[in-house]
Amino acid sequence: MKRLLLIAAFAALTSAQGAFAWGRLGHAAVARLAEQHLTKKAKANLDKLLDGRSIVYYASWMDDYKPQMLVDLGYTPTNGPRMHMLPHTFSVDESGEVIRGNRLPGDKYLANCLYYVERAADQLKNRMHEMNDSTRLACIQVIVHCLGDMHCPGHVRWPDNQEIGYFNVVLKGSEIRYHTIWDTPIVATTHPWSFSDLAFLLDRYTEEQQRAAIAGDIYDWGRESAANSKCIYDVKPGDKLGHDFILKYKPLAEEQLAKAGYRLAKVLNDIFDRQ
Repeated sequence: MKRLLLIAAFAALTSAQGAFAWGRLGHAAVARLAEQHLTKKAKANLDKLLDGRSIVYYASWMDDYKPQMLVDLGYTPTNGPRMHMLPHTFSVDESGEVIRGNRLPGDKYLANCLYYVERAADQLKNRMHEMNDSTRLACIQVIVHCLGDMHCPGHVRWPDNQEIGYFNVVLKGSEIRYHTIWDTPIVATTHPWSFSDLAFLLDRYTEEQQRAAIAGDIYDWGRESAANSKCIYDVKPGDKLGHDFILKYKPLAEEQLAKAGYRLAKVLNDIFDRQ
């Protein structure tokens, strides 16, 4: 087995990877929606690996401090300390194409959560029986969490906007980091219910719409998320935002959450319906 890669969650909010997409409510709703669309066989196999726990239980793990968890993702830094944190964001070029690989050209920092979803899925598909329990669990957690993160509009880095909203605005009279709005308020303000209620309300796609949503691969989904999300950066530092802002972008947030749920189910079914 390749060297194990230590994943510890957010050691520093100010690091390049320090971003908490959707908050607990959004991540739990994505996982719950996905769970409703797992095949019987995939659900049974996941139940065995998760000791009967729901994937919802682990949906926000990567935003929690879990330094004891290990996962083999095939990457070992050649210099400096081991990585403290997997990226929760991804980058695109000027045309909106996802920049592949685990680092940006010429950059020493790890990037691209899509890469790690792809790697974790590949490990589970092809090396499941070589892994120990903690490694399998960590790979599942990476997939469950990062599939949600990649659909958050505030987690796409464009060449002309690497800040991903790390500037202050005024929302309803209170100063707040713009990125933070897309982590929790954009969901919780208009959906003051439980995660299961939110998942139920989001799960309204027809079978045809679901097939369209899960078509393609993770990089197609990333490209679409980038295109859908670029509009949120019409907001500039110091802008004053009211409830009308939340209402304007509520449909975008709901669309991204729903697609994240259907696509998470697709990825998990591809892995665990074949075991």
